[in-house]
Amino acid sequence: MTWNERRWDLYAPFYDRFIAFTPQRQRSLALADIQPGNRVLIDGCGTGLDIPLLPPGIEIDAVDLSSRMIHQARLKSTGLNVRLQTMDAQNLQFPDASFDVVILHLIIAIVPDPLRALQEAVRVLKPNGRIALFDKYYDGPGQPRLIRRILNPLMRAVATDINTRTLDLARQAGLRVTHEETALLAGLFRLATLQRQTQSPSSSA
Repeated sequence: MTWNERRWDLYAPFYDRFIAFTPQRQRSLALADIQPGNRVLIDGCGTGLDIPLLPPGIEIDAVDLSSRMIHQARLKSTGLNVRLQTMDAQNLQFPDASFDVVILHLIIAIVPDPLRALQEAVRVLKPNGRIALFDKYYDGPGQPRLIRRILNPLMRAVATDINTRTLDLARQAGLRVTHEETALLAGLFRLATLQRQTQSPSSSA
């Protein structure tokens, strides 16, 4: 077992006390416009905090690298149409174009290779699908502020990179930003809705 897996196994029993962020999750899911009959992937589901917030009448797959996180998520899934699996967000075991919506809540900033995780999310997303993103990231010009650069080594040691240029990586992965807004702590946490890039007339000629 890698340290990344062991760390989240250790955090699992205490995670919900500190990382709920229910209003922000609800806002992100509302922006994703999940419709009845949609198939939804919660990619890096953690303890399953998003599961009770999803609308009825949809098909849900939820995956996480940590088996103890999956155990906690299973407790929130009783009576719901949810398939839970231990799986790496950087190597999803689903066919191409499987999902109408992929939920990426607080996952891209913690994986070792965020670009790979975004590429995998794009791969399993249907052509007209949406990605709901809620995370800590930096999207400004130049370098982050000094305080963010000072704090980041400590935050990375605990769990997360607060200065990941997630939207730049999303564009590299083949996504376009259809909406973005501040979520929490003066923009440290942000929300975005993403879709596949469409070819321009010049690129398809």
